[in-house]
Amino acid sequence: MPEPNLVSFRAQTTGGISDLLNDEGLSCAGSQDLLSYLAGALLSYKEEGVEFLPSIVLCNSVDEFLTAFPGSIHHVIGEANLASEAGPRILKDCAPLSGTNWYIYIERDEGNDKVRYGVFTYFKTPTAIPLHEGVGINPDQFSVLIRKASTNTIDIRGSRGHGLILLFSTLRELSNSEEPISKFADKCGTQIENEKLQTEFSLYFFRLLDALLTSCHGTILVCGNELDFEAAIELQDAVHVEPLLDFFSAFSELKTTNSAESILSLQQCEELLKGFLRCDGIIVMDGLGRVSAYRVFFRPADAANDANEQVVGGARRRAFEGLKPLVGTQLDCILFRSQDGHTLFYGGEQ
Repeated sequence: MPEPNLVSFRAQTTGGISDLLNDEGLSCAGSQDLLSYLAGALLSYKEEGVEFLPSIVLCNSVDEFLTAFPGSIHHVIGEANLASEAGPRILKDCAPLSGTNWYIYIERDEGNDKVRYGVFTYFKTPTAIPLHEGVGINPDQFSVLIRKASTNTIDIRGSRGHGLILLFSTLRELSNSEEPISKFADKCGTQIENEKLQTEFSLYFFRLLDALLTSCHGTILVCGNELDFEAAIELQDAVHVEPLLDFFSAFSELKTTNSAESILSLQQCEELLKGFLRCDGIIVMDGLGRVSAYRVFFRPADAANDANEQVVGGARRRAFEGLKPLVGTQLDCILFRSQDGHTLFYGGEQ
């Protein structure tokens, strides 16, 4: 019997990481092997059944790297040889300590054979630059960030601006998630009269959605300024948010006062939206940066009066396609995110 063919992502992953490191000015087999291990491990890393999504920075000096991040502190956890074998130990020691505000660092030594590793944080207000953008603040200081960007996607980017997306999927239909999320965030600020605040809010909201959708297992977001739930028979099932979850008011207050209360208010909005994203169904927003409903389930108009018709809230792609005719009347746009990270935006264009 002939031996079966073997298809492995390892060669392509290692080759892509090697090219990125060379573009970033580093030729180091140990760093290449360590990043290759982390790329595979981060896809589904769990401890005691709990999944962790750590962002990891490989750098030459953690002190110099953190000079770009105000209020930063770091804690050394351990040391290891610079090789792929260090990966399991680093994740075991540090992943449970990571989270929304804590990240993992791996500091190479000058001899290219040892690393020190630990965790770090920095003063992170709701409007602060996220880590994956801040890694490029100082292009003269070598650093590479690796993180899980979606269910099957690993994002690697260096301080000089080079990047690598590793997609562990056999799907032919690919998409850049940042562009559709940015378009949707812009729509959620179209009713803001102050042009400067509108631009600032759209950028903030894009960064927020980009971060929250990374750990989301699929959802649909819609933006509608004239949405009438009673008239929209396709969207009868909904949990209305009363009062509205008003992101823009909280954001505007933060920009005006920069007080501890305003920071807390915006963070509370973010936490609640994160909770909404854990629920099944559609989330409804408007052009003033407000959430008006969640757990909204789409029912095709021709089935709305059939009590025996099953709601297709779990079939996100079919619901996304079914919602498209509402754009231009009840809705302004739709953002679709599948469980595997595929992201689509529809705003009425063909």
